[in-house]
Amino acid sequence: MYSVNDEGMFRKFILYVNTIKYLKLQQITGQLCKKFRMKKCFCGDIPPTCIKNAVGHKFHLFIDELDGDSGYLSRFDIEQIMNNHICLLNEQHDLNLSTWEVPAQHLWRFNLHYFEYAVALGMAYRRTKEPKYFAKFKSLVKSWIRANPIWCRDAWHPYTISMRIPNWLICFDLFEEAFITDRDFQTLTYESIYRQYKTLAMRLETWQLGNHYLENLKTMVLCSLLFRDEAAYSVYIRKFLAEVEAELLADGFHFELSPMYHHIILEDLLRVSYALKQVEAVEYDQLQTFVKKMTDAMASLEKGLNRVPLFNDSGEGVAKSKAALMAAAMRICEIHPRETEILRESGYFRLQAGDLAAIVDSGLLGPDYMPGHGHCDCLSFELFYKGNPIFVNAGTYKYQGKERKYFRSTAAHNTVMVNNHEQSELWGEHRAARRVRVELVSAGKTAFKGSCESYLGENHVRKIELTEKSLQITDYTTGTAKSFLHLAPGLHYRNGRISGADVDISVRLMDANVELIECKYSETFGRLEDIECLVFSWGNDGKEHGYKLILNEGEKYNG
Repeated sequence: MYSVNDEGMFRKFILYVNTIKYLKLQQITGQLCKKFRMKKCFCGDIPPTCIKNAVGHKFHLFIDELDGDSGYLSRFDIEQIMNNHICLLNEQHDLNLSTWEVPAQHLWRFNLHYFEYAVALGMAYRRTKEPKYFAKFKSLVKSWIRANPIWCRDAWHPYTISMRIPNWLICFDLFEEAFITDRDFQTLTYESIYRQYKTLAMRLETWQLGNHYLENLKTMVLCSLLFRDEAAYSVYIRKFLAEVEAELLADGFHFELSPMYHHIILEDLLRVSYALKQVEAVEYDQLQTFVKKMTDAMASLEKGLNRVPLFNDSGEGVAKSKAALMAAAMRICEIHPRETEILRESGYFRLQAGDLAAIVDSGLLGPDYMPGHGHCDCLSFELFYKGNPIFVNAGTYKYQGKERKYFRSTAAHNTVMVNNHEQSELWGEHRAARRVRVELVSAGKTAFKGSCESYLGENHVRKIELTEKSLQITDYTTGTAKSFLHLAPGLHYRNGRISGADVDISVRLMDANVELIECKYSETFGRLEDIECLVFSWGNDGKEHGYKLILNEGEKYNG
C-alpha cells in the first residue's frame, strides 16, 4: 500500500537526484571522505625553526584602508568586547571564556571563531596605546586555545581556520609593540597557528569548492610564507592562482554571483597581493591581473551606489565596503578601475539616466556545481536615486532558520512569479535542484530585455526602460503572474503614488491589478525591517503587462 510517507520520501529522493547531478566528481568523492578527513589533525612535533621563521617573518597583513575603515569598525562595540559581550551579525551573546560555547546559530558561531572583532581591539590599541586592549586580545586568544582542542567542530572547521589565521596575523601587526616583547605569548600563538595550518592542509574543502576552497588556499599560501615552507608555498600558490582563475568570470565577477562575496574574495586577493609584494614573490604580477578584473567589475556594478546591491546572498555588515576595497587596490596595487555598464558573463547590467540607476540581474543561480548562495532573482532589479535605494530586493537576513526560504524565494525579489511557482527549485539552506534558464535579448545604457524559463518550463520576458525621470517595466508571461515591487524603508504607497523623504513617484498600471502588502526586508545581516511591497497581477491572456514609475519634481506629495 502506497502511503503519504512514501510519497514524501520519493520527492526527497528526486530532490537529491536533481541536486547531486550538477556536482563535480571531486565534490562527490569529497563528501564521501568528509567525515574521515574532518577527524584528521596535526598531532606531531613542531620544528623550532618554524617558530623562529614565524617570529622573524617579513610581511604584514594589516591594511589601513580595510582594517581602519570607520564603517567596518562601527560594527564592533569595544567596551562590550572588553566585557565579553560579543555582537556579530546584529546578534549579541555573552562569551564564556572557559568553554567558548555559545547557544547561537551556526553562522554566528562561525563568526565568533573568525576573531574579526579582535581587529577592532587592535585598532583601539593602535589609536590609544592602552595596554588593556592587548591584555584583552591576549586573554581571548589564550582562552580560545585552552577551550578548543584540535578536534572541536566549529573552532577547527577548515573555513573558520581559514578566516581566523589572517585575523590573528593582522592583530599581531596592530599590537606589534606589545606582541614582540611577549615571547611566551608569541611562541604560544605561532605554535597554535602552525597546528591550525597543518590541520587545514588535511581538511581542504574539496567537497564544497567555491569561496570556501579559495579561502582555504589563501590561508595555506599565507602560512607557507609565514613559516617559510617553500615546498608548500610552491604547491599552494599554484593551486590558489588556478582556483582564482577558475572562479572569476570573463567580465571579472566572482562566479557565485553574490556582490557581497565578490567583495570578500577581492579582499582576499588584496591581502595575498600585499604579502607577495613585500616578499617580492614572482607570482605577484599574475595575481594583479585578477585583482584588476575584480576591481573593474565591482566599480562597474556599484558606481555611485551607497550600498552593495542585494542579489543572491548579499547584505551589509559582512564584507568590506566598495570605497575601502577601492582605496586599498589603488594604493597597494596601483589599480585605477575601468567601468562598463554591461557585465555580460555574470548577467549584471547597470542602467543609468541622470540621478536614476537600475541594477538588473539576468544571470543564473551561480555555477552549476555551486548554487548555494543563489536566490530566485532572475530578471529582478534594484533602483537607486542619487545612490540611495528606492526599490529593493529583500536581502538575506540569516543562513539558518525559517526565514531562509522566504529570502531566497521569487516573492522576495523585484521580479515575476508565474502560476504561483518559484523560478528555481531551492531547498534546504544552500541547495538547488532544478534551475531557471535565462537568455539576454538586448542591453544598452538605458534599456534591457531578457527572458527566463522556470524549472517547470514557464516563460517570462521582461523589458526595462529607464529615463532621467521614469522607469518602465513591461512583462510577458505564459501563465498567470504576480510581479513584486519592494519599496525601500521609509517609502509608502498611497492612492497611486509612492512617497518618502526624498522622492515622490507616480505609479501607472499597464493592464495589471495592484495590491499593497507588507513584507520583510534585511539590508544588513541579522536585522529585519517591515517594508511595503506592491504586487501587480494579471491573468494568462497572452498580452504584455507592467507598470511605469514616474519621478515627480517639485513639491512632495503627502498622501
